[in-house]
Amino acid sequence: MKTLRFALQIALGIAIPLALQVWLRRRLAPAQRAFAWNGATWGGALYAFGPLSLLGWFWVTRRALPLNRLGRGVAAIGLGAGTAILVFLAIAGIDRVVAAVLGLPP
Repeated sequence: MKTLRFALQIALGIAIPLALQVWLRRRLAPAQRAFAWNGATWGGALYAFGPLSLLGWFWVTRRALPLNRLGRGVAAIGLGAGTAILVFLAIAGIDRVVAAVLGLPP
């Protein structure tokens, strides 16, 4: 059962950030979308970093913000880190629910 929970966490660590990034990509302005990752970079970031790929996602898509460099950097890292924390909490919550449903220890 530990393997099942581990596999679930890995799958959620890729699926949730992917769904979030697809949703965010649709909402980007054309100037921001031009800076977004191509398919290979996007897939590599999701596979290698999971929820932490949100840091890079916000970094590359916020280049077109009308702020100075420091402001863009702080905004991108703040948005990325905050969103990554929320995704980690969602994964932990889903894992606990699955463990409770299967009767496993948390």
